Amino acid sequence: PVQILDRVADLPIQKWTYKSEDGSIQHMGTMAQDFAAAFGLGMDDKHIATIDVDGVVLAAIQGLNKQLEDKEAVIAAQSESIAELSALLEVLEGRLGANEAGSD
Repeated sequence: PVQILDRVADLPIQKWTYKSEDGSIQHMGTMAQDFAAAFGLGMDDKHIATIDVDGVVLAAIQGLNKQLEDKEAVIAAQSESIAELSALLEVLEGRLGANEAGSD
């Protein structure tokens, strides 16, 4: 899923108008050739089947979720380290204060 997410992030996204539609009607997405090159899905590089887009989107969401979980784990570990360091700093400040008071 994370590799799929990376490929989705690299896909060029463009606006276009179908020749058969009025020029004021625009669409947005990736070109079939780019989609086929990135994912190797579908019957050819001229069409994108919605089922393939759905699968890619679901995999990309899973990739995003994995990245989020990984970042949350890092943040939790960092928060724990910060709490430990803060407690140690309090102890050291207390000792330093006691040493300074004893030297007067």
